[in-house]
Amino acid sequence: MLAATAAVAVTVALPLNWGQVARALTLVAAGLRQPEQAAAVLGAHLTTETEPTVQIIQLPDKTNKSPTQKPQPTTPVYPTALSITPPGADGSGGKIYEKKMTTGDTLLTGIATLNRSGTSVDIAAALKRALSQRWQQTDAPQVLLIHTHTTEGYMLYDAGYYNAADRARTKDEQRNVCAVGEAVKAALAAQGITALHDTTIHDSPQYSGAYTRSAKTVQTYLKKYPTIQIVLDLHRDAIMEGDSGLVKPTVTIDGRKAAQMMLIAGVVSTKNLPHKHWEQNLTLATRWQKALTDAYPGIMRPLNTVASRYNQHLSPGYLLVEVGSEGNTLDEAVYSGYLLGKTLAELLR
Repeated sequence: MLAATAAVAVTVALPLNWGQVARALTLVAAGLRQPEQAAAVLGAHLTTETEPTVQIIQLPDKTNKSPTQKPQPTTPVYPTALSITPPGADGSGGKIYEKKMTTGDTLLTGIATLNRSGTSVDIAAALKRALSQRWQQTDAPQVLLIHTHTTEGYMLYDAGYYNAADRARTKDEQRNVCAVGEAVKAALAAQGITALHDTTIHDSPQYSGAYTRSAKTVQTYLKKYPTIQIVLDLHRDAIMEGDSGLVKPTVTIDGRKAAQMMLIAGVVSTKNLPHKHWEQNLTLATRWQKALTDAYPGIMRPLNTVASRYNQHLSPGYLLVEVGSEGNTLDEAVYSGYLLGKTLAELLR
C-alpha cells in the first residue's frame, strides 16, 4: 500500500525484461475517451503475464528525536509513485503527445462542460442547488473508492514515446488506478475523513460485465456502512491521436506535472433505467468541478454529462472520475489524485 510514512521513500529503478512483458493488446476503454469519440464498451479476455519488477526502498527517518518524544503532525504528502529509467524506443509503439485539453462549452458558470446526454442540462441551476452531502463528525467511513476497470495502468516514464508493452493492463496496484485511489484516500485522511478503498479486480479475466460486478461490490459496502456519502469510481482514460499516437492530458500545478481529470455524471432517467439520484450527482459534479477549477486552473477537462448511468443510480453522491490517460505517468496521476481528494475534503466542510 502506498501510504505516507515517517520513513523517506526512495524509488529505485530496476531494468525490465521487455521481452517478457510484451504482449498483444486489445485496446479497450469502457465509457469515455476523448470528447470526439463515441463511448464504447468492448468485451475482451485479459491474460495474466509476469509483471516488471520495480522496487521501493524505505530508508529510516534520521531526524533527531528523543526516545520519549511524541511524533509531531507533519504536512501530508501524496504517496510516492513508481518510476523507471526510460527504455529505448523499440519501434513497437508510437509517440506520446502532451496536451492541455479544454474542448467544451464554457458557460457563464465559469466551468467547462461537454453535454453528450442528448438532453438539455442546466449547469447554472445545478451549481445553485445545495449539496446533499456534508461531512459528519465520525470515524465511520464516509467515502468509498472503487475501480470498475481496476487493471487500467499508467506509464512509468516520461520520454515522449511508448513501447507496445507499456500499454498492457496490470494487476499491480502500485502501477494502476489503485495507486490513484490511495492518493485520494491519503488526502481525505489528512483532513480526518475516513475512506474505504476497494481494489477488487472487476475487469479481469473477463472485461465485459465489469460494471455489473462493481455494482455488487458497491451495494455490499453501502449496506454494511450506511455512513458512506460519496462513491468514486476512479478510471484512467485512453486518448488516441492517429493510428499509434497517445495523448496525455497534462497541466502544471505548483511547478509539477499533473494529469488532467474529467468528471462524468449521468443525467438521464428512463423507465427501463431509472436514475433518481441524477440531480444530486450533477450538483456534486458541478460544485466539485468549479472548486477544482478555481483552486488548480487547467486541472479539469470539461465536465461530461452523459445518458449512461455507470452505476451512479446506486447513491446520491456517486461519480465516475477519469484521471489522466494511458499516456500519463503514474506520478502525474497520483499527484492529481491527491489534489482531487484534498479539494473534495474542503468542498464538503
